[in-house]
Amino acid sequence: MPILITSDYDDVTHHVYHHGDDPRILEEITNHLDEDYHTVWLDGLTVWHAWKEPGEDDWHLDHERADHALGWLREQLDGVFDRIADPTRYSTPEEARYLDSDEAAMAEFYDVELAALAGNLIDDVSPRDMDRIIQARIDRARAEAARLASLRAHHARRIYEGDGERGWKAAAARGLGITPVAFGDVLKDDEARAARRRQAASLADDE
Repeated sequence: MPILITSDYDDVTHHVYHHGDDPRILEEITNHLDEDYHTVWLDGLTVWHAWKEPGEDDWHLDHERADHALGWLREQLDGVFDRIADPTRYSTPEEARYLDSDEAAMAEFYDVELAALAGNLIDDVSPRDMDRIIQARIDRARAEAARLASLRAHHARRIYEGDGERGWKAAAARGLGITPVAFGDVLKDDEARAARRRQAASLADDE
């Protein structure tokens, strides 16, 4: 439920700055949501959000923990995330114009993400501790990416290797719409991960 409903936007800003500790507007995120209908502030570990529906006069205001706000903010910035993840997207004039605003919006999102991480910790953490927390997330993401790469190889083997015919790798590459070299890399990477697992297990047996 909103904590405030008013037709006067000044009432919204007065409430945020009167009840907040040190709120600052997330300008780029607000722009992406459409500043005529939204304003988003980050206030320590809290996110304030004011909005109104198109065609209506009333503004609604609520606030929530940063970790609770991450989900809907991420959805609103979906296009930004897609472009940031693939730098080649900015090679076209249509999307090159988004570069500066995309980077600024992501910087604001990163601030919310850091607030979310800090809000889930009992004690204050040093910059080094926070870096370790982020690195642990990177490690988990890499592990999940490796697992999905193995899933891709497994899928190809299930579909194409099962027929027992020669040339299944070339058929798989054609079926997946990639080059034989690229498909070979998919298999080699998966086989290398399996080899590392077997090597680690053999070392454990020797102990």
